[in-house]
Amino acid sequence: MDKKINTAFYVLLCIFCIFVLRLWHLQVIKGSEYKKLDERNRLRVVDVPAPRGVIYDRNDNPLVKNVMSFDVSIVKEDIPKDYEILSELGKLVVLTAEEIKKRARATENPFEAIKLRQDVSFEEVAKIEAKKIDFPGLQVEVTSAREYLYGQTASHVLGYLGNPTPKQLSTPEYSDVPRQDYIGQFGIEKRYDSTLRGTPGKKIVEVDALGNVIKFVRIQKPVRGNDIKLTLDINVQSEAEKALEDKSGAVVAVKADTGEVLALVSAPSFNPNLFVGGINSKDWKELLNDPRKPLMNRAIQNHFPPGSTFKIVTALAALEKGTVTESTPFFCGGATTFGRVFRCWKDGGHGGVSLHRAIVESCDVYFYEIGKRINIDTIAKYASALGLGRPTGIELDGEASGLVPSTKWKLKARKEKWYQGETLSVAIGQGYLSVTPIQMARMMAAVVNGGKLFKPHLVKDEDIEAEPESVADINPEYVELVKRGLIGVVYEGGGTGRAARSGIVSIGGKTGTAQVIGGAVKGKYLPDEFQDHAWFVSFAPQYNAEIAVSVFVEHGGHGGSTAAPIAKRVIETYFNPPKKDSEDVEQENQNTGEQKQEEQVPENQEQAKPNAG
Repeated sequence: MDKKINTAFYVLLCIFCIFVLRLWHLQVIKGSEYKKLDERNRLRVVDVPAPRGVIYDRNDNPLVKNVMSFDVSIVKEDIPKDYEILSELGKLVVLTAEEIKKRARATENPFEAIKLRQDVSFEEVAKIEAKKIDFPGLQVEVTSAREYLYGQTASHVLGYLGNPTPKQLSTPEYSDVPRQDYIGQFGIEKRYDSTLRGTPGKKIVEVDALGNVIKFVRIQKPVRGNDIKLTLDINVQSEAEKALEDKSGAVVAVKADTGEVLALVSAPSFNPNLFVGGINSKDWKELLNDPRKPLMNRAIQNHFPPGSTFKIVTALAALEKGTVTESTPFFCGGATTFGRVFRCWKDGGHGGVSLHRAIVESCDVYFYEIGKRINIDTIAKYASALGLGRPTGIELDGEASGLVPSTKWKLKARKEKWYQGETLSVAIGQGYLSVTPIQMARMMAAVVNGGKLFKPHLVKDEDIEAEPESVADINPEYVELVKRGLIGVVYEGGGTGRAARSGIVSIGGKTGTAQVIGGAVKGKYLPDEFQDHAWFVSFAPQYNAEIAVSVFVEHGGHGGSTAAPIAKRVIETYFNPPKKDSEDVEQENQNTGEQKQEEQVPENQEQAKPNAG
């Protein structure tokens, strides 16, 4: 009996020693490790995104603001392991189980809060709060989200936000950005992201076993981003977008004496609010697969032949080289021959014309005759001096350079010499020549401001006076000759741009039609995709021009009928902006009447007659 008792005693003693040793191992050897795990399970570090800076237009109208947003997240460690429970969580937050797993796999930190939804509605918040107890670690947080106040207006300028890519996170520029934060991925939001973004904060919270916050241990407040003021005039921008409604094309309006961009429109557009909280795959696919390419910024990325708008450059080059004078006449019988037949847009011809009427009526034969007598490199020299053939340097990504051909270019690109017959096509804005709408706006500004070539810019800095990048060496007398012709385009009989006539301000401009299909089908019906492209470049007022505008409409047909009316609307909005509701109506009418009396009207406007162009 004693032997059995002794055996049992020693067995119990061994078991007790094992427990003591295990307890010692857990508390002494592994104590610090488990203490850390306990702290990490009890204390959570939560990133606090910084509110982004507000973006304003030139008149201090906010274009973008921050609004309250509800975000739903769950700690990776607390994501249900059971597939059925995970699926129930997915139904609650409107995500599939696979999508939740995919988001969790993006981080190796088991205690990182995984964002499941952002910018959820009040109704969804109420539903999630009611069932939150079933899913430990599930949290609803109040943060700020971006709201683009004018919807799709100016979307190609403002841009949109998105989560940083792994490549971006690996760069020093984004080293302090939380992985699930939002950064600028397009437009001004991207270009000035470091200015707008601010500095994110952190908060350390204590949670219970269900992941509910018990108390805040420490908070490092975020620092709000800086505001930005743009050169855009939202009234001009909005009017330009309305004028391009249901069309594909671009409008660019710049201050002629500074290069400030008043409007930069690309149509069709997109709504950047779709990207708030993360764009869903359906909307993203629709944007990518839309044949009209709404994400393309046609104002800076599309480049096409400028058509007859380029005759401005040809005329200045010919005057400077002495190829023609103001009174040099050429006869237009509807065509000219130089190796082959080069036809004018007017079948019966314009008869005898000199420079002024050639610009007003856009006589092709007149400029063909210049093309016979001038070197392509001379044309290229003046085109380059006026900013064509290279990016303008505006603060947006993806700008195209266009092309101004020369003998050197063709030899390098085509391994062929230049033929004089090719110069005739370039002289009227066809052939190898291609430009972007923003280049044409800058070109028009340089012509009317005395040759000063300003870099178009979107961010306004009151402390820096605009300085031109260069000044084109063009005789002011020749500039005035061309400008008078451009005013005649709009106000004289036979002018091709009469649709731009305004009773508010004097407008000068040049129409252009860029061929899509050659003259073999001229006069026949063509589907929209084979219609010619329409151009109109313009300025206002006649003297001391303040604004230059270029309009491009894809497959719009004739520049005079399609593009010129758009330019008129844009320019009139700039000089006669809509009044605020609070202003007195009687005072508004009085001011409008006074403005009309004071506006400069071309001397030849009274002689204007309807034209057939």
